Amino acid sequence: MARELHPAVAQMLRNFRYDHLPAALQEVSRPFHDLAHRIAETLTGPEVTKGLDSLWAAKNWAVLAASTAALEGAPPAPTVPELGDVVLYRLAAGDAVHINPWRRDFHQNGSADSRTGSIGHIGNGVQEGDVFPAVVVRVHAESTITCNLRVLLDGSDTWWATSRAEGDGSGQWTRKGGA
Repeated sequence: MARELHPAVAQMLRNFRYDHLPAALQEVSRPFHDLAHRIAETLTGPEVTKGLDSLWAAKNWAVLAASTAALEGAPPAPTVPELGDVVLYRLAAGDAVHINPWRRDFHQNGSADSRTGSIGHIGNGVQEGDVFPAVVVRVHAESTITCNLRVLLDGSDTWWATSRAEGDGSGQWTRKGGA
């Protein structure tokens, strides 16, 4: 059972809602929300309320900075994807070179007809530029953010795309709606 929060702490946590903000500003506000809840759930004492008050001020300044940048036409700072986020991945030519033979081989060697219960690579052929949803399974925070992705192909299998950067080109991922 979760411990009961002090009423002042519970009130402060309401200030960290972000669902009313536009999507770009939600991405700025969400980490503050998550940190506030983590603090409230793990720490006690009057300092928690004071700390949440300071965190709330920092959140407001960060959201204001992002809002101002958007109004001035500056692109928002990229946000780091989190594990489990769903992005859209655009297949590279090398991806298709690996995926298509697996699927062709499964049908040509009769495995698809044997109904033995073996799991095979069944699905439509793919080509460079095809876009599929992908789940972020690892984030590398290097000079540029790259991700390992589990690409959900149109069929019974998946493709593991490693160390892929965000972008609009082949072999890159974009946020949902951006591809």
